[in-house]
Amino acid sequence: MRKLRRARAVVLGLVGVLAAGCLSVRAAGGPTADGGQGVAVGSGQTVRVAVFNNYPPAEFTAAGRLTGWMIELLEPIARETGLRFDVVPVNNFSTIIPGLQSGRFDIAAANLTVSAERVGIIDMVTVDAVGTGFSSAAASGVRIRSGADLCGRAVAALAGSVYEPQLKAVNEECAATGAPPARSSLYPDSSAAVLAAGTGRADVFMGSYSEVVHSARESGQLTVQPYQFARLPEAIGFPKGSPHTEKVRAAVNRLIADGRYRAVLDKWGMVDIAIPESRLNPAVDPMGDQ
Repeated sequence: MRKLRRARAVVLGLVGVLAAGCLSVRAAGGPTADGGQGVAVGSGQTVRVAVFNNYPPAEFTAAGRLTGWMIELLEPIARETGLRFDVVPVNNFSTIIPGLQSGRFDIAAANLTVSAERVGIIDMVTVDAVGTGFSSAAASGVRIRSGADLCGRAVAALAGSVYEPQLKAVNEECAATGAPPARSSLYPDSSAAVLAAGTGRADVFMGSYSEVVHSARESGQLTVQPYQFARLPEAIGFPKGSPHTEKVRAAVNRLIADGRYRAVLDKWGMVDIAIPESRLNPAVDPMGDQ
């Protein structure tokens, strides 16, 4: 098993809310299983909330601070639910759902893409919807205009993500036309996958379209490809039967109704991923628009 890196302690940057006296922030009471340190948000019953610390612009660590639009939504969600969120950054995405199943985490605010497989083992409250996108090194000459253009390419993606089954579906189409399959290179965090594409170790980075655009802008090394498919809902995850599921879904819908949800997305330039209503365990087609 890969030995995971030890995460830095992070502080949640919600200065305006702190000034208003609506939020308490403290160091969590110890490291996570993969070395992260947490912070606490809100008041009331304490629940452990896992966040993936490398999924910009939703949640990521920058200059020693946990930030992103999902992080900013956690405070009003905590206030609406009356819960205290012990926010725990996780280095390895593939450990988050097992952490929910084992009881290590009560909630995962990690923008989990909804799939039939995941809905079978956890409950999922939708929070946005985004397509799958692609980028490549600017000087590579790679052009991805359809799924067929992935055939024979080395594709870097996040391990444990929905992109694994999507690549398998692409390879079925490659095989049907006699083309060589796409070769998947899976990484424990998105930064490593982005770096692989930027340095030419992979032909293409595959991720959520918002992440693809953000990483291309930040790195200056990648070109966003014109092909995008499968606009799928992303969700906050819960163990099956959690008493917190409906509280959080109702909270998200209140934030949607009163405009706070859209205001946060607008601040991060992510209004195009907004949803009109948060739903529980929606049925999805992993290769098609919703």
